[in-house]
Amino acid sequence: MIEKINNKIKKNILLIFTIFLFIQPILDSLAGITLYYFKSDFTISAIIRMLFLLFAVYYILFVENNRYKKIMYILFSYCALFMLGNILFKESTNLLFELKCLLNNIYLPIFLVFSLNILQDNNFDNKNLFKILMIYLLLVFIPNILNIGFKSYAYSKTGSVGFFYSANATGSIISMISPILISYLILNKRKIYLFIFLIIYFYVLLTIGTKAPILCSSILILYYLIVYFINLVKNKNYLYILLSIFIVFLITICLIKIIPETPFYKNLLIHLNFLNVKKISDLLTFKNIDHFIFSSRLSFFSDSFDIYKKSSIYQKLFGIGYILNNKQIKLSEMDYLDTIIHQGIIGFITIYFVYFKCIFYIFKSYFNKFKVNFLDINKSSMLISIIVSILCALLTGHVLETPCVSIFICILFSIYYKEFEKERKNEKI
Repeated sequence: MIEKINNKIKKNILLIFTIFLFIQPILDSLAGITLYYFKSDFTISAIIRMLFLLFAVYYILFVENNRYKKIMYILFSYCALFMLGNILFKESTNLLFELKCLLNNIYLPIFLVFSLNILQDNNFDNKNLFKILMIYLLLVFIPNILNIGFKSYAYSKTGSVGFFYSANATGSIISMISPILISYLILNKRKIYLFIFLIIYFYVLLTIGTKAPILCSSILILYYLIVYFINLVKNKNYLYILLSIFIVFLITICLIKIIPETPFYKNLLIHLNFLNVKKISDLLTFKNIDHFIFSSRLSFFSDSFDIYKKSSIYQKLFGIGYILNNKQIKLSEMDYLDTIIHQGIIGFITIYFVYFKCIFYIFKSYFNKFKVNFLDINKSSMLISIIVSILCALLTGHVLETPCVSIFICILFSIYYKEFEKERKNEKI
C-alpha cells in the first residue's frame, strides 16, 4: 500500500511541485489580507507551507532514493540540539515561538534539497516562473493603480505593496526572478512583451517605496546596457550606438522628471530629513550610514552580538534562540549574521551547507568561461539573479529565513545548478 502511494507521488511529483509554486502569490496575498485586516500571525499560507515542508521531508526520506538523506538526518539532529539548548540554558522562554523560528530557518535547506532532487530527474518548464512573476507583479500593479493596495510602511514613509503584507519580501521575490524573465524576452525577441513588462516592473518597484529592489534593478539594467553596447561596437553599428545613446539620454531626462513624484524618492527625502542631512558630508558618519543604508541593522546586530558573547559555549555553537527573558530579541534583518547569532556556528554550517555549495558550483562554472559567458545573456542573468538574492539577504533580510522568499531562491538555484551541470556534461562528451 505504502509502496503504491510512493510510486504515485513519484509519478506526479513535478505536477505537485508546479501547483505548489503557482499558489505562492495567492498564499502571500491571503496572508497579506489576514495580517492587514485581522492582525493575526496565524495564516492559512503558513499552515499550507509547513504541511508541504513535511511532504518534502517525506519525499526525500521515503519516496526517492538519493544522496541527500544524510544531510536531512544531520539537520534534524541539529534541530533537536537547538531546542534542547533553549530548555537547558534559559530560565524563561517561549518554545513554540522558538520552534516556529527554527522551522522558518530550516525551510531553505529542506526545500533546496527537495528542489534539487526533483529537477535532477524532471524537466521543469522555466516559463512557469515567468507566469508566477507576472502574478506577483499584477497583484501589486492593479491594487496600486486602483489605489486600494496596502501601505508598505505602518507610519512615516509612503508606498503601497498591493495585496501583500511585506514590501521587503515582495520586492525581493520580484527582484530575484526578474533577470531570468528579462533574458528570456530578450533572447526570444519579444519586444512588445518586454516593453509592457518593464513598464509594470518599474512602476511596481517605484511605488513599493523600498530601496533594495531599486539597487538590484540598477545592477540588472547596467549589465544589459553594457552587453548591448559591446555587441554594437563589435558589429560596428555606429549609427545605432549614437541612436541608443540619444534614447538613453531621453529616458534619463524622463526619469529625472518622474522619479521625484514616486514613493521611492519621497521616502529617501523623508529618511534624509529625519537624519537632518543637509549635505552629502552629513551622511558620512557611522550612525547615519547605518540608519540610511542599513536601516539600523548594524546597530541591531551589535546588540544581539553582545548577548551572543555572554552566552554559553553550547549556545555559541547551537544558537541563542529568539527569546530572552520572555522578550523577543530584535533581529538585525541581515540573514547571514542573524543565523550565526540565533542558530549558532553549527546551525549556520548545517543550514547553509547545500546553499553555499550551490553558489560555489554555479560561480565556479560561470567564471571558468568568463569571457564567453559575460556576453551570454542567459548564463549571466542567472548569475545576476544569485547576486541579487545575496544582496537582498544582506540588505533587506527576511529572505533566507522566510519561506515565501526562500522557496524561490531554492527554485532558481536548482534550475541554475542543473543548467551548469548539463553544460559541464556536454563538454565532457
